[in-house]
Amino acid sequence: MKMWFDSYKGIIEFAIGHEVKAYQLYTDLSKMMLYPEIRELCQELANEELQHKVELEKASAKRCELVSPVNLSKYNILDSDVNIFKNRIEIFSFAIKKEQASIQLYQNLAAIVKNEASRQMFQWLAQEELKHKQQVGLEYNNYLK
Repeated sequence: MKMWFDSYKGIIEFAIGHEVKAYQLYTDLSKMMLYPEIRELCQELANEELQHKVELEKASAKRCELVSPVNLSKYNILDSDVNIFKNRIEIFSFAIKKEQASIQLYQNLAAIVKNEASRQMFQWLAQEELKHKQQVGLEYNNYLK
């Protein structure tokens, strides 16, 4: 998969793919969860990831220039099969890492776009992913109690 992008369309397509993978991750995790509150959280996060995809698809019609090309290879962490996790601690840890990578992805994309509306969208997405990280972290802490 191409990891260097020099066009707005390219980074939007990468971000859409990122959100689709996140949706699939949380959908798959929700099917594995025995506790209803954790299953509901995974379903809620999956639905929010789909909403992010919709916002990115709307943005794909816009024109925007990048300040410089960007390498997005370090954000490609979502290609994991949920069946490899041995326990909930591993699942929570992976989800927190995934959300942190998403935060950094959108912060970096916000920094390289020239269009203010696109910058604001990426900043909003970074905030959304931060909320996800906090929600997963809260469930993780509750699980450890």
